[in-house]
Amino acid sequence: MYYNPYPYFVYPNYYLTWAMATQQPSRHLAMPTNPASSNPFPPVNINKLKTSAKRMKAIMQQAQLLTDKIDESEQFAHDLMDAAQLSNKTEVEKLIASTGITIKFETNYTPDGIRIIFTDSDCCKLTVNLSW
Repeated sequence: MYYNPYPYFVYPNYYLTWAMATQQPSRHLAMPTNPASSNPFPPVNINKLKTSAKRMKAIMQQAQLLTDKIDESEQFAHDLMDAAQLSNKTEVEKLIASTGITIKFETNYTPDGIRIIFTDSDCCKLTVNLSW
């Protein structure tokens, strides 16, 4: 059994009673609670969101062209990985463009994989990370 050489006594509800008596509600709230302005943001307009979603579908179809080509062709996958490991950026971009991709893209690669960022003007970006 554990022995405590410094005994202490617990008085029931003493601390709780003291804490409630000394505590006052804060006057500094994180957000204003004025019911007249309950929503500080402008009204919701989903037009841009819907446009972005539609454009993202097109970007995803472009990315699908690349992933399908890598999945279906061992020679293409080998050539892409070999060019990336040799840091041959022009060859990597030429291989990716040969899959039929028509939108703008950027490539970055490391010894662990490749990252392709598909961009549709200022609207949307899709980043595809593939490991090897």
